[in-house]
Amino acid sequence: MRRPEFARSLAETRTLIHAKMRQWLAVQAAGGDDNDHSMQELEALLANGDAVDIIQSLSPDELNTPFGMEVLGQWTQTDLVSATNWVATNQNAMEDLTAVVAQNWAARPADLMDYLSQVPEGAWKQNFLLETASLLTTKNPETALSLAQQMSPGSVQTNFLQSVAGDWISSDPTAALAWIRQVDDPVLQEQLIAAAAKSYALTNPAQAADLLASSVKSPDVVNDAALSILSTWVAHDPQGAANWATLFPRGDTQSAAINLVSNHWLQTDPASASQWVQSLPTQF
Repeated sequence: MRRPEFARSLAETRTLIHAKMRQWLAVQAAGGDDNDHSMQELEALLANGDAVDIIQSLSPDELNTPFGMEVLGQWTQTDLVSATNWVATNQNAMEDLTAVVAQNWAARPADLMDYLSQVPEGAWKQNFLLETASLLTTKNPETALSLAQQMSPGSVQTNFLQSVAGDWISSDPTAALAWIRQVDDPVLQEQLIAAAAKSYALTNPAQAADLLASSVKSPDVVNDAALSILSTWVAHDPQGAANWATLFPRGDTQSAAINLVSNHWLQTDPASASQWVQSLPTQF
């Protein structure tokens, strides 16, 4: 007959967890690799209903570990709001723990909007918005954009919107461009079109080039995006990329474009590349 397992009290479980965590942290401090076996032993000590008590007993070093994230993950399954509020107000909680709660909220976008209305403004909210919105850019770009509207204006928000533009145009060019065309800020709109064109070049470089040329006027934005499109285009269609490079206005960007195309093409098809270079007018 199998002997029943010893039933530990919560206090005994916490004591054992802290002892194993000290051992694990000591190994990490000494340069040891992550010990999956040790983590499995720690996770086996978790019992249903103990997550809240255990996570609140962890030291900052213990909290910001794979085990800390596992305990928080269990808490989010039973009370996502309380778990998130605890992370938001805990100065010892690092970004990895914010990512854990963000992942759970990303699966509940409707509830997320209600929750955010109760979260006070501050650095944590901004980080939480970015973490959650980043998880939704591909599956639910509309919600990701709604979250972005709550971000503080600045480089973080702009970079995120550019990321959405690039991701969205890959899956639904019509919807992505419709959103971009509605952006009121002309500077931001050009930045978003350029980001979208760079991404679109992965599947349709010719159309990406047309989009950039027809919609973006700022020289700096155009030049950066054009060279990015060319670097993608030349890998798949060097002749098409070469033809477009010769249409650039004379100047440093045109020279950079021609050098980019010729350097790549010479490695893959030296004869064709040399023939093209020799055919260029002397002003190139």
